[in-house]
Formats: sequence, structure tokens, C-alpha cells
Amino acid sequence: MAIQTKTVGSPSFTEDEQALIITDVLALKKYQIGEFLAGVGLLKSGTKEVLRGRIEEALDDGSLAMSQIVQFLDSVIPWCKQHVYLHKGPQSPIANWRKEEWVAALLKKHRLGKYYNANLPLALPDRMKVSSIQHDSRRLRITAIKRRDWWERNEDYDDSATTEEGDDIELRAFVHRVTRSLVAFEWDLVANSAFLQISQLPTGFDYADVADEFFELIEGWLDRSLFTPCDLRPPITQLHALEESGSGETRLHGIDYRTLQGRRFGGKSASAADPLLGEATIDAALSAIRKSGIGHLGNFYWVPTNGSGPAPCPFESDIHVILVGFKNRINFPTPNDEETVRYVLSRIRSHCA
Repeated sequence: MAIQTKTVGSPSFTEDEQALIITDVLALKKYQIGEFLAGVGLLKSGTKEVLRGRIEEALDDGSLAMSQIVQFLDSVIPWCKQHVYLHKGPQSPIANWRKEEWVAALLKKHRLGKYYNANLPLALPDRMKVSSIQHDSRRLRITAIKRRDWWERNEDYDDSATTEEGDDIELRAFVHRVTRSLVAFEWDLVANSAFLQISQLPTGFDYADVADEFFELIEGWLDRSLFTPCDLRPPITQLHALEESGSGETRLHGIDYRTLQGRRFGGKSASAADPLLGEATIDAALSAIRKSGIGHLGNFYWVPTNGSGPAPCPFESDIHVILVGFKNRINFPTPNDEETVRYVLSRIRSHCA
């Protein structure tokens, strides 16, 4: 989204926050780490420990600011591992939302004027906070950040002991983990469609709860009820049918259907590299359930092809995408880039009812 933004505020960062944010940078793909280091004038060569030391030295001598690191992360993380909800835009007129003066005045009225086309570098706020609101006549994009904590089971730290009475004690270890959770909502003011992105969280977090938390944060000036969630069950069925006909843009790894009576039926390929379709008996069974059932879950690999979309395919290797139809949620379980995610989302939307 090519909108000129400014950085506002000079937040302080604790040592723990600084260490976690540097870890987030070093967890990115190699080319992304290189892109960041080159952008701030640091050498790209060396192990991750060497790179960490180089970044810390630059922070210490003032040649690099934490706000630069945070701003880079906020531009990259939304396109990495994530879960996405697609929405249709409001049926009511949206002409005012395309006016920069009108939106700026609305935000000022709700004491959010400083966020308009600006970035507030946030580290790990305990409650969800808006960090950026980007807007022009074509798009509105809102980003929010929150610290999330959890305990992760780790058998390496288990231990055993005995009581004074001689009874055995088993000590099971859990490691405290912290992550910087990013949520972004983007509204295309030309197509009048929207999507909500939630950076991937550990098992145990409910993405629907995170979505609710975000919309509660902005409900004072942007009403969630204006947007209608897209039903992702039809795309599962349609992508299956297209692959069945030989004109698909995906390779099925696994699929799950639900019947009208609530029964479940599905299949899974031998490996991620192998197609699910290809055996006559399995193909016939899946085809029959496709025609009478409802798409419940689709585990797809988007394959490089020019397809039938409005733009050429931007990637050269398969893209793993899971359509969780029964929750109307899309999962990108591996990191991607912005162009790839936008392309795949547009193709999924084209199959929505």
C-alpha cells in the first residue's frame, strides 16, 4: 500500500522488548533479513548471532533506532504466517470514506488524528492498541499490536523428586513465551471489499476472539456490522471441481466435506507433493460428496499459473493455503510476500458466493 506515512512518538523499549523484537527480525526469511540490514546500512553476512550483535551495536551507538526495526517488522509480518477473514463491503454509500479530509476529521473527532497516515512504533502493549491508520481515496488500512503470553510445554526441563515421606514427585516444565501479535484490517474503497489479517498465534488462541478484540477497539468510528463475512465453503467446492476438470489453479492435499445430516467425509493425499486426485475410486467418491455435501475444510497448494485472474501469477513455487470453511477463515501456514498473499486472496474471493 504505497501511502506516505510518518513516524510519530518516541516510545521507550525495555531490554526484554528490544531482545524479542530483534529475535522477530532474525526469524524472518534470509532475504528479508538481508533487505532490512541493507536498508539500514549494515552488513548482511554472518550467522544470526553475529547479525544480532551487529544490530545491538548499531542500536547502542545510535546509528539505528528501535522505531526503524519496528516499522520494518510491521511492513513484513502481515504477509508472513497468518490467518485471514474475507469481508464484503457495506451496502450503504461509502463516498465519504474515499475523502481524505472527511476521514481525517472523523479520526480527529475520536482522538485518533495522530495515527492518520502515521506509524506509532509499539513494542508489546498489554492491551491491543492501534499503531497505524493508512488512508487515501482507494484504501483504508488499520494496524493494531498486542503482547500475548502463553506457557509452552517443554520436556527438556522436566525433573523428578521425592517427598520427605518418600513419595515420588514428577515436575513437568512449561516455558513462558511472549509474542508480538499484529492484526490489520484493510478496506478496498474501490472494489468495496475488505479483509482482516491476524499474524499466526500458538495453539490455544482463538482467532475469532482476536477478531472481536480488534473490532471492539475501532467500533467507535468504524462499525463492524457494515461488513459481511465471506462464506468460504463454496470456494472449497469450486476449487475441487476445477481441479477435477483439469482446469484448476490448485493441487488438493486434503479435503473435508460435511453432509446435510452432519456427517463428515474427506480424503488426504500421500504427501504434500502428491495430488489427492488421481485414483478412480477415490475420485468418484469425492466427486459424489462434492455434489451433495458442503465444503468444510480444504487443504490446497496454489500452483504457479497465469490462471484466469486479472493479474499474472506472482509466484514461482507452490503456496500452501488452508481454507477453514466451517470458520470462514484462511490460513497461510508458511511465510509469503505481500504480492503473493494479495493474489491468492483475490482468487479465493472470486470463488465466493
